Amino acid sequence: MSTKLPQNNQISLFLISFTWDGQSYLDNLKIFLSSPSFSFVCILSSLTVDKCSTMKNKLQANDNSQGEKSLEDTPFVRRSTRLASKPPQQTTTEATMSGPRRNPKRKASEATNELNHRLDSEQLLDEALAPLSLKDVEEWEGWVELESEPAFFNIILRDLGVCNVKAQEIFTIDQDSLTFLPQPVYGLIFLFQYLPGFEEESEEQDATGVWFANQTTSNACATVAMLNIVMNAEGIDLGEKLRAFKESTRDLNTALRGHQISKNNFIRTIHNSFTRRMDHLSADLCLENEASDAKTSTSKRRTVGKKGKKAPPRKKKSNTEYGYHFIAYVPAGGYVWELDGLQYKPRRLDHVPDTGDWTSVARPQIQGRMLQYEESQLSFNLLALCQSPLTAYSQTIAQAAASLRYLHENTESLPAFKDLISAEEAPLDIEDDSRLSDFNLTKADIIKTHVLDTLQEKLKRPSFDTQSAYELHQELVVDVKAAMGEYRSELMAISDNEQRVKGRKKDYGPALHKWMKKLAEKGVLEEVIKAT
Repeated sequence: MSTKLPQNNQISLFLISFTWDGQSYLDNLKIFLSSPSFSFVCILSSLTVDKCSTMKNKLQANDNSQGEKSLEDTPFVRRSTRLASKPPQQTTTEATMSGPRRNPKRKASEATNELNHRLDSEQLLDEALAPLSLKDVEEWEGWVELESEPAFFNIILRDLGVCNVKAQEIFTIDQDSLTFLPQPVYGLIFLFQYLPGFEEESEEQDATGVWFANQTTSNACATVAMLNIVMNAEGIDLGEKLRAFKESTRDLNTALRGHQISKNNFIRTIHNSFTRRMDHLSADLCLENEASDAKTSTSKRRTVGKKGKKAPPRKKKSNTEYGYHFIAYVPAGGYVWELDGLQYKPRRLDHVPDTGDWTSVARPQIQGRMLQYEESQLSFNLLALCQSPLTAYSQTIAQAAASLRYLHENTESLPAFKDLISAEEAPLDIEDDSRLSDFNLTKADIIKTHVLDTLQEKLKRPSFDTQSAYELHQELVVDVKAAMGEYRSELMAISDNEQRVKGRKKDYGPALHKWMKKLAEKGVLEEVIKAT
């Protein structure tokens, strides 16, 4: 019996195939028909329902003619303690001496190995379907392929300890889309399908002051691209662990920095925090296949004959499907850089413009890469790492609340204005600490916020009367409510990201497998076969 581990964990079941030889065909089939998985295997195998039913009936008739001999009497079956508590009965003389056997009796060791193989396969399946624990993720030394999903990037940044940075997807590459991103923009992450031969060679450039790490392990390009951005961004709180990592790798070359990322348990565990068991198995299988292919290729080169000279064979068109790759664009040291973990050094593009809008330099480079691949009709993805809008919304709330407070304190000479607003509910009470904490503010934050000079000058004008004060009050109330609404919307987006990540971590394979086993045990699958 041979088994093959499924690559799709949506239906985590083994496809079972049998090899028959004479009488062993019937003996093995008896065991197979007695198993609860018989009905479902009939669906997966090439046997039709009629053939399965016919063979089962013949076997039952054969059992009756031999005195209804049970499977326990079959010579080659050795039962284990997992399958039965009673010892196997001795085979009767009539069963072994009544006539010549169709095939020679198999050795006990062969039957034992076959049974152990089946039990090992069941154990392997159980292990493959077991949910991952945090210890499993921490001890696994591989890296899983990460989708270009902003929610995943945001959770990784948060877990790494990076504060007030958000990954935001960009759907068009025009300058307006880049201009309206939350400011400042710390870097861009471009995803494309890697194809050899499209890399542009650049001359040696001085990259002093640029933190850059090579990608030294498979599937780590997303995290490497993010680190290459945040390590060069100004004004970012990296958190204690990432700050210590940056300091410890400051004097290393680019390859050693990449190696330090690869073996850093803290960074690797966070990168792999979205994985399921099947992701680990798939990554391990890919690595094993690559190693096997490399070994086979080396062996073939060594065994090539040296006699005679033959014309060089024509190169066949490669059918290799290359994976997707992330590269980063970041401003550092007054220049805009392209940081590709697969390249030896950073690539300097141009100076940062006087306007400070460095994305205007990176945008043509990204468009040029997309045009290179245009004929291949490949898909692309672009993410921006920028300041979290929560910070900006919180500052807007504080600014509007401070302006309202200043207006109320400097209109004592306008009693009519006091009467107009006395019946209105304040949008935000600065004395309510719990309400302020909802927007990451305190009373001290609002008191120390500077009131705009234009507002102060407006209140000093001789023409500033009750009507002017009331109109200004209404404008500031609208500003406060709008900023509070945007802050809440961003919190909802963060909550949606967390739910999306939780959904990514859920593994339905074990539940589906258990469900199919129960259906088989209850005979439901057999009824489905008969109905078809």
